[in-house]
Amino acid sequence: MFKKKGQSTLEYILVFTAIIAGIIFAATKFMKPATERSMEHVSTQMEEQVKRIKFDKFNK
Repeated sequence: MFKKKGQSTLEYILVFTAIIAGIIFAATKFMKPATERSMEHVSTQMEEQVKRIKFDKFNK
């Protein structure tokens, strides 16, 4: 009923989709916390610098 070529192409597409889904899952599972920590660190550093600039400005 189906051609063998059509079946193998569908199989490759399914395997490729599974690999992509695995990559997306890993990215959200492992990279998201690291990105959030980095962004929090940058935010904290920026807040400290703003406080320092304000302190220096008012103490001149």
